Amino acid sequence: MEAISIRLARQRTDVVLRSLHIDGAVIELCAFPEVRAETVRIVEPQSVLMLGLSRLLTGSEGRIAGDPRRPFARMGALALRPAGVPMEIHVAQGAFDTLRIRFEDRRIAPALADVSFNDTVLGACFDMHAASIEEAMLRLAAEVEHPADDSAAVAEALVALLLLDLSRFLKDASQRAGRRRGGLSARALRVALAMIDAPGTAPSLDAIAERCGLSRDHFIRCFHQSTGVSPGAAIRRRRMERAKAMLVEEHWSIEYIARMLGYAGTPSFSAAFRRETGRSPGAWRALMR
Repeated sequence: MEAISIRLARQRTDVVLRSLHIDGAVIELCAFPEVRAETVRIVEPQSVLMLGLSRLLTGSEGRIAGDPRRPFARMGALALRPAGVPMEIHVAQGAFDTLRIRFEDRRIAPALADVSFNDTVLGACFDMHAASIEEAMLRLAAEVEHPADDSAAVAEALVALLLLDLSRFLKDASQRAGRRRGGLSARALRVALAMIDAPGTAPSLDAIAERCGLSRDHFIRCFHQSTGVSPGAAIRRRRMERAKAMLVEEHWSIEYIARMLGYAGTPSFSAAFRRETGRSPGAWRALMR
């Protein structure tokens, strides 16, 4: 099938496989067709929270629209696109599955109160590091995929908790933006993230620092200032994102996935996966079926 524009894909109603409506929000399981690599300008009419349920389209990025000098920020598995903010999104080619929640303003407004979506805050929203929000999204995906009589009540409770966690996340991102000094240059950050995103065995901190032209310790400090997390945590998170996406592909064994991600074997991979997610790889795979 020929790849289509993300603009056309966003307009298609058949990308929504299942949905669940609750007060002030619509929760949708979506399967997008093959989209082509392109850069588009969008303004979301509603705030949208998304969690990728398939392999990430490595290389997808976003920024505030209007100034070509602004740096792009990586789009991660978990992302928020706020309503009314002109955004320029670069989409990598590929098909993808996602869970998204489209919020009415009245429902999400308390979580967005006093938040200014500058470059730093919007960058944090494009690649959210929030395990509690991801966990709530996964439970919502399960409720939408396998609805029961009480699914709407469960979804309502999960969204209420999710919005509280989102408010905390945004306040923390805003505080970091307010006190940030230094950090990596836009070029160095892109180099570091590209190395972290590359498939195969995770790069060493020494190798990333060398490519950025910095000492190891200085790189670690600057990376944390730029992203709010240590480079080690970013590497682990990206590894787990790849693991989760690969586990969705049922024809790959857990042993094969462990080898592809550079682990010594299944036991070390399973232990790392459980530390990160609270579930074994097999339990995760069962949840996503």
